[in-house]
Amino acid sequence: MARIPELLCADVRDELAKLARLEQTFATAEHYLTCEAHAVSDYDRGAIGYLLHNFYNGCENIFRAIAAYFENDLGRDTWHADLLRRMRLAVPGHRPAVIDDELYRLLDDFRGFRHVFRNCYTFELDWERERLVASRLRRAAALLHQQVNDFLAGIEGLEP
Repeated sequence: MARIPELLCADVRDELAKLARLEQTFATAEHYLTCEAHAVSDYDRGAIGYLLHNFYNGCENIFRAIAAYFENDLGRDTWHADLLRRMRLAVPGHRPAVIDDELYRLLDDFRGFRHVFRNCYTFELDWERERLVASRLRRAAALLHQQVNDFLAGIEGLEP
């Protein structure tokens, strides 16, 4: 039985609210982004990295819900990259694009960082790379909220 668009919209809006809370937490650590690597402890770098990791997880949760509703087919080996790529594609007669090319590029950096974060020790993280990704969180979050809400407004009222 297909999920109705209203339930999809509710799930996505709930995830957007959680991301908004994460953005507030990130704002309390944002001052570190002006610091050189030697001035930021491994603990603080790990905490910032974890927020970046969680931000992308939230984005992916939204995209997986949309993909499950409209598509239901992602490859096993490359599904993280495939999922993000598909969200920038409009599928005529099926669904509009969820994100634009700018947001796709920003989120692809978060996806790449998350992969590194999951597979190394905090003290092995490249602070310059982490700081670059972190400096893009505000822009990525603003675009995400705008574009996902526009997408939801466009699909509300669709028949299951």
